[in-house]
Amino acid sequence: MQACSINRAGIWHIAFIALLLFQVIFWSQTRHIKPELEIVPAVPGKAALDAMSFGDNAFYFRVLALKLQNAGDSYGRFTPLKDYDYHKLALWFGLLDGLDNRSNMVPFMASYYFSQTQNVQDVRYIVDYLYAHATRDIEHKWWWLLQAIYLSIHRLNDMDLALKVATPLVNDKVPAWAQQMAAVVHEKRGEMDDALRIMETIQRHSKDIPEADLRYMEYFVKERLERMEKLSNP
Repeated sequence: MQACSINRAGIWHIAFIALLLFQVIFWSQTRHIKPELEIVPAVPGKAALDAMSFGDNAFYFRVLALKLQNAGDSYGRFTPLKDYDYHKLALWFGLLDGLDNRSNMVPFMASYYFSQTQNVQDVRYIVDYLYAHATRDIEHKWWWLLQAIYLSIHRLNDMDLALKVATPLVNDKVPAWAQQMAAVVHEKRGEMDDALRIMETIQRHSKDIPEADLRYMEYFVKERLERMEKLSNP
């Protein structure tokens, strides 16, 4: 009886060692095999989106936004922004806006995170998205046009794009100080007449302008008129 127990214990020891040896061999042969994961996941079609949301677009928006936020940095990966497919990212931005265009989560990610890519030309996708996102609801989304102006000037060095983005800001639904950015862009382009015209338009049509903004506009007009006079009469 005792010999039988010893034999059984020996069999279990041998089985344990064999399984351990198999596991070590399997690990040594497969440890370098990694799944082929896309940095930016494929964009689902409308039919798949409708099926997966189960009618709750707000909840599914949060699921997908979190997925996009962590794209490229999951499963032990750390991916530089220059390796992202920004065309695909732009499609994701548009898809998420279709689920919830009131949320600021996506334009926030685009402006303050994805815009920091080392591949500067990819920033154009960000600016185009921010422009489309903001102009659909200028009253509540004008802030993102300001971010797009900054990216156009300081990252892309594209004053034509900056002017396109700044033009919708001249709107009485936008705070007076933000409307003034359109005049600033014109001035940076050397278009002093247009800059003055915009300032005068804001001053004339905006309601309840804070005193500080009003004083700045008066200063802007006066100082630029003096500068233009000096240039015309050297």
